[in-house]
This record gives sequence, structure tokens and C-alpha cells, in this order.
Amino acid sequence: MELTILDYVGLPEGSILSVRSGPTRRQSPLPCSAPFRLPPGPWPLRIDVLGLLGKTNNAILGEVLEERGLCKLPLEGKDGRPMSVTFQIGSRIGLASLSPERRSNGAGREDPLPVKRDAEADARAYLDLHRLREFMHGLFELLLRERPEDPYAFMAKRFRQAAVMESQSAEASRSSISTATPSGSTLSSMSPSRESLAESFGQVPEGSYKAVFRSLRGRDVARLVISPGEQVGSVKSRLESATSTPSSAIQLFWLGEPLPNHSTLEEWFVDSGLVVLQIVCSQRDARVQHVITGASEGMRLWNLGDAEQVKEFPVRSSVLAISVDWKTMRIACTTFDGKLQLWDTSGCSKSIVAHSEEACCLQVEWSSDEALTGSSDSVKFWCLKAFRCKGLLKTTVVDSLSVDWPGRRAYVGLRTGVVRLWDLASLEVICDFEGGAMAAKEAGTAVSGMAIDCIGRRAVSGFEDGHLAYWHFEPPGRVEEFSSPGEVSKTKVLLAHFTALRSIVAQWSEDSRALVGSDDGSLSLWRLDSSECLVRFARHVGFVWAIHADWAKERAVSGAFDGCLKLWDLRTGECLRTIQGHSRPIRSICCG
Repeated sequence: MELTILDYVGLPEGSILSVRSGPTRRQSPLPCSAPFRLPPGPWPLRIDVLGLLGKTNNAILGEVLEERGLCKLPLEGKDGRPMSVTFQIGSRIGLASLSPERRSNGAGREDPLPVKRDAEADARAYLDLHRLREFMHGLFELLLRERPEDPYAFMAKRFRQAAVMESQSAEASRSSISTATPSGSTLSSMSPSRESLAESFGQVPEGSYKAVFRSLRGRDVARLVISPGEQVGSVKSRLESATSTPSSAIQLFWLGEPLPNHSTLEEWFVDSGLVVLQIVCSQRDARVQHVITGASEGMRLWNLGDAEQVKEFPVRSSVLAISVDWKTMRIACTTFDGKLQLWDTSGCSKSIVAHSEEACCLQVEWSSDEALTGSSDSVKFWCLKAFRCKGLLKTTVVDSLSVDWPGRRAYVGLRTGVVRLWDLASLEVICDFEGGAMAAKEAGTAVSGMAIDCIGRRAVSGFEDGHLAYWHFEPPGRVEEFSSPGEVSKTKVLLAHFTALRSIVAQWSEDSRALVGSDDGSLSLWRLDSSECLVRFARHVGFVWAIHADWAKERAVSGAFDGCLKLWDLRTGECLRTIQGHSRPIRSICCG
């Protein structure tokens, strides 16, 4: 089984989380970016928080070994006291980690070293190179949706189509490399060794970088010699001719970390010589200018044109919901510790403890300075000018909010799947609507996410098993007062994914669409009336917890458990920008 740490409170930075299930113990420093893999079974679970008391000074093992494989390593104690560890290297440990002098067999020759391949890493790299996991996932979803009479012929046709597309992609990649490489240099389709790559640059100034720019699919795009003090922005400008892409649409990554324009490789502690950088190019206009993301590290403002961070807002708790008035750059946010805060470009202007539990939902009407916040036990109605509560609704856990501000009515989506109608004028509950909850109960599952149309009186509910339910509160055209709960229109249920749908945004119109994010890291766009899948998007690493769509510009931004931010084209499903925005999960997004 896998145990994923979603969030933590009160644990000091640098702590080590130790999880024990039965005889197995797993440890990871905070924040835990990967799940703990534990044996299945009814084991007692124990979690310990450990602190760092001492560490080594990065000594090379081959240089400190004594006779018979004995080694004594001094440690740097956190409180200054002397520490050391003495151990012995047994015969089962190979000589590959030792220095060349230690590996000599006494006759002046070096013994051949055994090469141990990481089979799991190789397999994962192979699957990622050809995007086989995404292909097989989409193939089985399509198979279950279409249910052809001959499933094997159906799959064989899709395999042939994929083989043609793969060969075309490889040929296009080879041709782009040949045009980007100076005459006299040739690149083979197979990945060359590091030695041959370094030799292909010839003589370069001492301390310079021999940079190979490689796509995320593992194919070389360009090569440049970079001086130690050259900024990344200058490198992107030099890559324009090689990639036929404006520098603002080029992103460079080092070990998975995006390189800001104002930084240098030297500042990232990259050793001089041969270096491989990942490059992501997009010819498409971002259209969305700015986006604000919220995580445990606070809020950050990004320019999606060049994928650069503009400003950081130091919120001291996980930001779970954000609303922005882009004209005045006023920001409202709710946090894991229950606070409602107002920010502007100069800092936090107002803050109040709005709820005793985490405040997970927020709706703001900036023209009247009114807001609604939702938590695990209540919904509160706020006046932002006076920063005081105007009304309180006691509920169970709130999942989403939708407000008809002119009509003074709020629709509260509860985690149970029920939609509760609250009159903001009288502060009275009018009735509950249970279409989504009933559909989930009939399917033997639970509601995991929801989007509500307060004008058209309809909703789309996501289930834990990956199904999506589209339902109405009342017959279309009915405008009289609600008399009783329940739904008359038939609920439409479709299979969107195979895991829980926790992030849902919808465009409510005559041709309504819903964009959903799943726990498997992927997204999909659906036409609700016809139950048609319009686009499937590539994957994040980890749960998709935050989505914001600009339907007029056909763009959407998503954030996931890996702290990664992606900009999507809603018409084609193409990923236009990828930003490693946070080191912790992104919980909220607002773009404009």
C-alpha cells in the first residue's frame, strides 16, 4: 500500500518523518514529496518525528577507508559536540564506489567494475520516453466507453496509429536536430556517451559549460557553450534560432528545477564542463497573463508569458482558496488554520480567524466587498469593508460555493453530495437538493468534488470511483419558489477517470463543459449534455487539487501534489507552460 502525506502542522523544518507499518519502516525528510510504500495487511501504524543531530561532511568513501575495510567518519554535531561513526565495509559491497587507487589490482591495472543497472529506473525511463503509460490508460478508457464487438481489432487499430505517430515524431525530432546543429557536427538518433558529447564541443574556455539541451522525451535539441556568468535569459535568446521559438516561450530545467532568467548555472552550483539541461518550448500564446498559486509555502504571483515568478506573498499556513480583483490587485485567501486574509502588493492588510477548522472555500463579490467562506463545520457571510461576519450557517464539511449575488442566494455544496440553498437576505436555509448524493449512493461510492451553477440551477458532481454526474435541481424554466427538495431531471452519469475527481470547474451555457482533475494526475474536458469527452490532457505527478479555467481565452491552469503548475490549451489539450511553482502541493489557483 501507499501512504501519502498531504499536509502537516507544527513540525519544524528539517524534521524527518518516520512511518512504521508492522516490520517495515520508511523515512523521508519534510516535505515528503513521494508516498511511503508499505506492506499491505492489518499492521499497527506508527509515525515518529525525528530531528537531525549530526551529519557527515560529504567525505568520499574511498578516501577514508582503512585496513580491512574499516572506516571512522567524523560527524558535525548540531550542538557542536564531537561525534563519529565507525563501520566496516564487507565483501558484498563492490569496489565501484572506491577511488581509482583503491581499485588497482596491484599490477598497475584496474579491475573491471561490475555495472549494476537499476531495472526499475530503466523501465520507468523507457515508459516515459514513449509515453506508454498515458497511451495505455487512454486506450482502456476508450475501450470501456466504446465497448466494440471485437476489442482486439479495436486495440490493434489504435496500436498501428500510435506506431505511425511515433515514427513521425522521431523523424521530425531528427530533422530539427540536424538544422539546429552547426555544420560539421552530426547527432545520431541514439543517445551518445558523455565522452563523445564532451569531445564534440572541441576546445572551450576554461570554466565554461558544454550545454546539451534535451527535450523531455530524451532527444537532443541544441548545443551551446555557456560562460560561467551568463544568465539564463541570455541563453534563451541564443536558443531562439535553434528552436524557432521566442525566448519568452522557452523554459530550461536543471534536475527538474526551472531556471529563472536572472540566474546563472554557477549560482545553481552546476559543475563546469558537460551539462545536460532539459528544454521545453511552446509556440503558442499563453493568453493568460498572470496566475496566483497557493500552497503551504504561501502565495506566489507568476507571469505565464515567460514562466517567471513576479512576487511572493508570505502566508504562514497552507492557502486553500484564492480570489483576486485583478484591476486593483486585491487578493482574498483562506488558509488551513481557518484564517481569512486580504492582501495587496504591499502585504497583508487584514487578517481574521474566520473558522475554527480549515477554511477550504471562498467566493468574493469585489464590487460590493462581500464574501462567503466555507469550512468543515460552517459557512460564513462577510463584509470585507468592516471585516466582520454578517451571517452564519452551520453545516457539515463544505466542498464548494456558488453565489447568485444579485438574487442574494448561495448554493453550498457539501461533502455528502447535497447542495444546500441559503438565503443571504433572511439567513435562512430554503431547502436541500440531493441529486448528486443519490447518484453516488446508487453507484456505491461517495462524492469527492462538485461544481454548481447558481443561475441555471444545476451541478456536476465527481465521485471517488472516477464517475461524473450531471444533474439539475429543478425542471428547466421553473422560476417559482422552491417547494420541496428533490430533482425531476434525469441525472447523467459518465466514466471520466478511474480514480477520484477532486477538482472540477465548469462553463455553464447552452453547450456546457466541465474540466475535471483526477487523483491519477490527469485531466479531461467533457461536454455535459452529450457526455462526450472533448480532450484528454497529459499527467501531473500526483493528485490534481486545483484548477482554474478562462473559458473565453480557451486556457486552463492546473496545480498538483508535486507543486507543479501547468498551462493548457483547452481546444487541443497541449501543455503550453510547465512551472515548478512550489516544493509542496498546490492547493489553490486563480488566473487572470
